[in-house]
Amino acid sequence: MGINLITLGVLFLFIFLSGFWLNHSGSPYHVLLVTLHKLIGLGIGVYLGLSLYRFSKSTSLSPIQIALIAITVLCFAINVATGSLLSSNKPMPKAVSLLNKYFPYLTLVSTGGMIYLLW
Repeated sequence: MGINLITLGVLFLFIFLSGFWLNHSGSPYHVLLVTLHKLIGLGIGVYLGLSLYRFSKSTSLSPIQIALIAITVLCFAINVATGSLLSSNKPMPKAVSLLNKYFPYLTLVSTGGMIYLLW
């Protein structure tokens, strides 16, 4: 499979570090830091999307692989949605903050599982 694990690992490390930095910097968030965090997340999504597209062109995916890809996409979507809500200057319910705090770990695990099943 065409996924460079080192590149993906470094991107995930950067997004986690920038997320921790955002969390500790407090609200309102610094625009540059939020932008960097979002661009790294976008980079991970594009990198995985292109890799999965190339992989699916060369082989057929099993139902379990498709299910894990769907779970990973859902985790990424929840991260993007909750992050967008938190970066607004409006007060959010505690559930949004909790989802944004724990879903990155679920995303990391589901991405790792997806790569393992596709490898």
